[in-house]
Amino acid sequence: MMAEVSLLECFTRVAKYIPQLVNGKVGMVVSDRNKWLVSYSIPELEGQVVVGEPLKPGSAAHQAIQRRQRVVTAVGSEVYGIPYVAVSLPVMNEQGEVIGAVAIHESLERQTMLETAAKQLSDSAVEMSSAIQAVLAQAEELAASSRFLKDLSVAANKQVTDTDAVVGFIKNVASQTNLLGLNAAIEAARVGEMGKGFGVVAEEVRKLAANSAGSATQITSILDNIKQSIEKITGEIEQVDSVTEHQAKTIQNLTAHSQMLMAMSEQLAGLASTVNHKK
Repeated sequence: MMAEVSLLECFTRVAKYIPQLVNGKVGMVVSDRNKWLVSYSIPELEGQVVVGEPLKPGSAAHQAIQRRQRVVTAVGSEVYGIPYVAVSLPVMNEQGEVIGAVAIHESLERQTMLETAAKQLSDSAVEMSSAIQAVLAQAEELAASSRFLKDLSVAANKQVTDTDAVVGFIKNVASQTNLLGLNAAIEAARVGEMGKGFGVVAEEVRKLAANSAGSATQITSILDNIKQSIEKITGEIEQVDSVTEHQAKTIQNLTAHSQMLMAMSEQLAGLASTVNHKK
């Protein structure tokens, strides 16, 4: 009988020191076969284990005594307001008789916090990945629009260049027509009264040539303005291309960071599953 008391007394004496040796919210309780002998519970469970009161059926200590083996029990926050895990061992005498039990319980707050953080990190990574995909799609549309505008700019510039040749031809025709009108006026003046009607026609031809030349000059001015506008558009498109290229690199970096966040969330979730996990 003395051996039984001495063994339980050893657990009773060290019970208050065990929680201090463990990093975390840990408590320790000791019982004989019927009642609690000592209790150093975490604050949330102080009222659940009272020295002198009978063991609660279903408690880790009670199960260890009944089963004569080590028992691990996980209790959700809905029971006592805080999730915790309890590990209990039966205490036996030299004859192999169960004379009591010792149990250690630890709060699962850290595990819950880690799991919550891992979930939030994972959700953030998923949202970030979705946002990146949306930006990537927009960037691709912008790049396609930029290429289309650039092609239009090149085509417009070519058309303006082709128009220059037409305007040059008009100017040449106007010059030749003016020269023809001038020669006709001289010839009409030479023949005198007989060439008077022809002189009127020659004057109209010269006016037409002058108007054509003036119109050609105006067209040239307009085309020059169009060229300048096209050059500006081309410059803006090149800037858009530069921004799009930079945006693509940024998206690549963000994608890499998103993948890292996903990996970190998985690692954190794995770490959370090992916290307070006892086999």
